[in-house]
Amino acid sequence: MRTTLFASLICCFALGACSPIISKHGFVTYDESLVSANVGTDSKTSLLSKYGNPSQTGTFDDQVWYYISSTQSQEAFLKPKTTERHITAISFDDADTVSQVRQYTLADGRVIDYDKHKTPTRGREITFLEQIFGSVGRSPVQLPGQDPNLPSAAGGPRTNR
Repeated sequence: MRTTLFASLICCFALGACSPIISKHGFVTYDESLVSANVGTDSKTSLLSKYGNPSQTGTFDDQVWYYISSTQSQEAFLKPKTTERHITAISFDDADTVSQVRQYTLADGRVIDYDKHKTPTRGREITFLEQIFGSVGRSPVQLPGQDPNLPSAAGGPRTNR
């Protein structure tokens, strides 16, 4: 009886450890609705009063505001997965009124394949043994303040007069 109770408790704890941890990032609204803006009537000031500062502004064009929110799920020690993403891009005209509203989701994203090649660096590549025995036979390194050719005020040896 005790062993089955103990085994069932361990199974319950093990199953509870597998439940995902859900976290929300970025712009989160309280009523779970997306950002909405009326073209031609809303302005930058009205959007600031409704939603606050945008998550991001355009890099090359500050007349585009982005409200970005995402939801991630992580199970145990695995990498987190993005399960939802909502991006609202709001463009403004010269009079700071909304000219266009675009909605993007996780399905609109593209995976970028990184280049896995190594970037060559200048200099010569030396082996492990060359690193260890490379200083054998070289003259000792002069530390700052030990140059015998400098007067004593500039770091040379002191002479007693």
